[in-house]
Amino acid sequence: MAMRTFFTAMWRTILLRGLASLAFGILAFVYPNITLAIVVTIFGFYALVDGLLGLWGVYRGKVEGRTIPSLMVAIASIAAGLFCLLSPAVATVYVVLLIGLWNVAAGVLQVMGAMVLRKDIQNWGWMALSGLAGVALGILIIFYPANAAISIIWIIAGTAVLVGLVLTVFGWK
Repeated sequence: MAMRTFFTAMWRTILLRGLASLAFGILAFVYPNITLAIVVTIFGFYALVDGLLGLWGVYRGKVEGRTIPSLMVAIASIAAGLFCLLSPAVATVYVVLLIGLWNVAAGVLQVMGAMVLRKDIQNWGWMALSGLAGVALGILIIFYPANAAISIIWIIAGTAVLVGLVLTVFGWK
């Protein structure tokens, strides 16, 4: 019951994170000719906003110390966002691996969170599905960086739209 209270308190942040992810993904699909440097900056802002909203959600819904997975996802997002925004030249060189690692880390933590919460929340599968999608796409990016560099906009946009849809559905529920 405590976890239900936690997610009830933070449903707006989950919904906002989903909508932000959808907006980012759609913009990346609409403007495919943007450069990798712009993608790094957009991704930096997205990851930073996602992490800050995640921190806000953890703060608003803190219950019984069971917020560690959500807190770790928020910190990983903030770190990735700050790296892209503060060191764009370096981040551009490593953006493929950075995004792949970020997706894997955030996805693993979301799956862990879903497993911990499966008895306390309804529709925990949506949270796990979001994490699994992030892990799968992250692994593809890491193992195929040359191909990912060519199609990075499509991979990022697809991930953002998928995660955005899942988070929006989860937040709305």
